[in-house]
Amino acid sequence: MKEIKDCGITKQEEIEYLNELKVQYAGFVFTQSKRAVNIGQANELIKCLDKDIQKVGVFKDNSLTEILEILMYVPLNVVQLHGNEDKKFISDLKERISDNVQIWKALSVKDEDKLDEFLFKDYSSLIDMYVIDGDNPGSGEAFSLEILKQKLKNCENKIPYLLAGGITPKNALKRAEEVCALGVDVSSGVEIIEDNMRSKSFNKIRELINNLKFENTKQISRNRQYKN
Repeated sequence: MKEIKDCGITKQEEIEYLNELKVQYAGFVFTQSKRAVNIGQANELIKCLDKDIQKVGVFKDNSLTEILEILMYVPLNVVQLHGNEDKKFISDLKERISDNVQIWKALSVKDEDKLDEFLFKDYSSLIDMYVIDGDNPGSGEAFSLEILKQKLKNCENKIPYLLAGGITPKNALKRAEEVCALGVDVSSGVEIIEDNMRSKSFNKIRELINNLKFENTKQISRNRQYKN
């Protein structure tokens, strides 16, 4: 079973999709982004989210104070760091947060030095999961997997990570299996655009889950007739 994080949740109807389809992680963006939410918006969404779905807060070069403030008011299960946060920053954060809150670190394949540092030094006491993205993290652009193939050496290195960057229902399984990712981090790949507005698509999320051979595939139904 591949794990799925659906990131950039901004609407109540998207919460309903995730609840019905039972993804593992819902991502809420607290940094500059077209999918950003504030504390109040996040809490309104989270209070309707299935309790079994883990809540991931996405941050990029936010200050330690800002992250801690958001954690005071928003019941996140995971802090995902998507910027230039170094070992000291992560260590300081780890000391200040609850043991029940995980820390994930996003890495870009273009920064090979940082990729090597985080993946091949023992940071397991600080970092619970990695998210590996392409040259332009957060852009939703697919990238060559050759660097990861070389570094992971045919999966000899058991690195806990989700693969991001241009993930769609059609390519998710192939890309994840090619580099032995535990799962995928997806956003734009399961969205539709209507009236110049982006929103998650029930059908695309369902297709993604089915293509990743999610163990509950047979339980996924169309109890409601969603238009998208």
